[in-house]
Amino acid sequence: MAPEAVENRSPFWAFQLGGWSLFFLILLGMNFFRSDVDWTVVVMALSVYGFGMFSTALFRYYVKKRDWLKRGPFRLILPVMVGSAITSLVWGMSYTGVRWIVSLYAPQVSMDLQTKTILVTALNNYFIVLLWSLIYFAFHYFRIAQISRVERYRSEAAMRDAQLNTLKGQINPHFMFNSLNNIRALMLEDVPRSREMLTKLSDLLRYSMTISEQRDVALKYEIEVVQDFLDLCKVQYESRLSYEIKVDDALMHHKIPPMVIQMLVENSVKHGVSASREGGKVMVTGREENNRLILEISNSGQWNNNPRKQDSHGIGLPNIRRRLQLMYGEEASLHLSEEDEFVVARIQLPL
Repeated sequence: MAPEAVENRSPFWAFQLGGWSLFFLILLGMNFFRSDVDWTVVVMALSVYGFGMFSTALFRYYVKKRDWLKRGPFRLILPVMVGSAITSLVWGMSYTGVRWIVSLYAPQVSMDLQTKTILVTALNNYFIVLLWSLIYFAFHYFRIAQISRVERYRSEAAMRDAQLNTLKGQINPHFMFNSLNNIRALMLEDVPRSREMLTKLSDLLRYSMTISEQRDVALKYEIEVVQDFLDLCKVQYESRLSYEIKVDDALMHHKIPPMVIQMLVENSVKHGVSASREGGKVMVTGREENNRLILEISNSGQWNNNPRKQDSHGIGLPNIRRRLQLMYGEEASLHLSEEDEFVVARIQLPL
């Protein structure tokens, strides 16, 4: 973000008025404990307050006009020191003028023009303005760092969302082509069932298109789509494909990345069922364990003996792992194993 935008949004005048008002009250308090407070003390304190605030505001105007806020901190050391000296000189001269005018009407106010007094006053003014400058520039750079950090987080979040949209699974076009051909053939045998399959295919397509706008979906909807997908596959594989879905109803409202289960089920059908002449079984289970959601997609067969480990359109296990990492970091995982003649893909997500 540009320094001008930060400066325009900074609460400068609130701090300016508040800081100098506090300084004014401190001056009054110091004079109150040292002597009686009369009108001259109030006038002099007001002049210190007013000209101090006015001169530092002029300094800020010059800083903005000369674009000092675009410079790095080390390039500002000398300009800030010189600018603070000039600002304190303007402040001191203005205060001296007011003190001279007051001395004309109040003899008790003396014009102490001793060199030592002038130097002490000048140094006090200089250190006050220098302190003001340090606070002003430090606050500015703090805001720059804070806004840059927020912008970086937003940029990283936008990048993650863009990557997620790119990585989200889509329906395999080969599956679409086969499903349409199978439904067309089914129409000659069972019209009601073919209409049911067309409805499932339509729902599957609608889900695939709408999830591009969603970061996550309820597990319930993902399971419904997986069931539609497996029903459509059964039209092609018939008795060679059997499936079982066991997910606790209490988990159905939990959010998961869209199309993750569907993509794993598609891989299970492709590499497990279709790779075997006898066919096979696909199982989808979901449970809660140690405050984590455990999803398992299993298919009969052997992983090590299967040479085809990626799905046909190039979106495989690395894709899913990347999506889980983008969404959950180290809190989610995808692990593949063989258990009792089944290939098991196990996803763990934080609840």
